[in-house]
Amino acid sequence: MSDAHRAARREQIAEAALQVLARKGSDTSIAEIVAECGLSAGAIYGNFENKADLARYIAGQLLHRRIGTLDDAVADGAVRTPAEVLRLFMTLRRQPPDLSVLLQFWGEATVDPELKAVLETRATEFRDAVVRALRPWAATQPEDTEPLALRTAEVCMAMVQGYFVNTALFGWMTGAEYLDGAERAFGSPLH
Repeated sequence: MSDAHRAARREQIAEAALQVLARKGSDTSIAEIVAECGLSAGAIYGNFENKADLARYIAGQLLHRRIGTLDDAVADGAVRTPAEVLRLFMTLRRQPPDLSVLLQFWGEATVDPELKAVLETRATEFRDAVVRALRPWAATQPEDTEPLALRTAEVCMAMVQGYFVNTALFGWMTGAEYLDGAERAFGSPLH
């Protein structure tokens, strides 16, 4: 099996698992993933050691895709305010089922050190992508560019996490609705 074929198979299995996890939660069984993707259990175990290994792969891929998409969207180096970066990111996200699965992974990471390590790595990569997106804006401010971009990226990440949790638990809200609501709640624009 070629590396490309193996990567495609892993992605097929991960997408099927993602769909089942969104419907059934962490009690999802390998048998349910087999039924969803139409492959044999052997095909799944030939690509992933166990369900936890598959979960770590999915968790890493969910966040990794967003990082690359954000980097691509800001590759022009334009000056974007923190609010503009947040609004841009919120238009790049996948649909709510992914958010509920991500929330499940966050909970599981509190008791699974390997999953926690994957999520910490991806969160650091995401924070660094937001720093890159904010760097042109931070360079226009009177403060030192790097510390300002880093602090602002961490606040942006907290807002994104709040949005993910709110949407996963309480229902769909667009990124624009969330940020518009935040601006109203704080009484001034988040610019």
